[in-house]
Amino acid sequence: MGALKQQFVLLDRDGVINRRVRGGYVTSWDDFEFLPRALDALRLFAENGYATMVISNQACVGKGLLSASGLDAITRRLLLEVALSGGNISQIYYCPHTEQDGCSCRKPKPGLIERARTEHSFLPEETFLVGDSVSDQIAAEAAGCSSILIQRDAFLHSRNGESKLRNVATSLYEAAEMILASQHVLAGAQYRH
Repeated sequence: MGALKQQFVLLDRDGVINRRVRGGYVTSWDDFEFLPRALDALRLFAENGYATMVISNQACVGKGLLSASGLDAITRRLLLEVALSGGNISQIYYCPHTEQDGCSCRKPKPGLIERARTEHSFLPEETFLVGDSVSDQIAAEAAGCSSILIQRDAFLHSRNGESKLRNVATSLYEAAEMILASQHVLAGAQYRH
């Protein structure tokens, strides 16, 4: 049996890995708060051989609320905390532009996903993007990726603990479990052929 092909997962940052700042932006490490079980989810991806990449709009840079070096400092600390917990984020792609800039990298446009695909040669149809907004879903669809939407209240729409909404999870950890389960189903189908 040959080596397994590298799998990739793309994650939005704010609202998926860390708590959003209500009405504002994460502009310092003091504002950064990991969401429950997010570090466990990142470790789960690493333990299962996934290359995890972050695809995130950070308009606070374009608006002058955070410098590029300030964003780099937050990113370095994020990577350190993830590594210390057994996870790994292999690459982070940020769009620092505002909506008015009209760039191709700001979600819902797929520019950052396409750049990641070019640099890492992943197959979009085998790659999930986990986000917490419709713009994440639109970007994933435009790039040919599947998406999982994080909705904290998704459990309210469930019956017997299973969501009636397709590709919706209450947390990054639940999304990770869904992605890993789908990968096992695909791997099983490949072995049967």
